[in-house]
Amino acid sequence: MVSLNQAEKKVLRKVAENNLMTKIELRSFLKGSGNSDRDVSNLVDTVTRSLVEKKLLTAISPVGSTCYLITQTGTRVIDDMS
Repeated sequence: MVSLNQAEKKVLRKVAENNLMTKIELRSFLKGSGNSDRDVSNLVDTVTRSLVEKKLLTAISPVGSTCYLITQTGTRVIDDMS
C-alpha cells in the first residue's frame, strides 16, 4: 500500500475526477485554502513530484504547459481509499 499525505490524496482525487489537469488548474484548486501564491506553487510542485515518483500520476507537456494524468496504479490507489 502506498502511503499518501492529505495534500497528495486531495490532488490525486482531483486529477482522477478530471482525468487531466494542468499545473495552473491545480494551483487554482489548492489556492482556495487561503495560502499565498508562493506557498501554493511550492505545494503543487512538491505534491505532483511525489505522486509522479510514486507512479500515481504522469506528467505530459503537449503544448508547453505541464499537465498531469492519473495512472492505472493511481486509479487502483483511489479505489482502495474508497
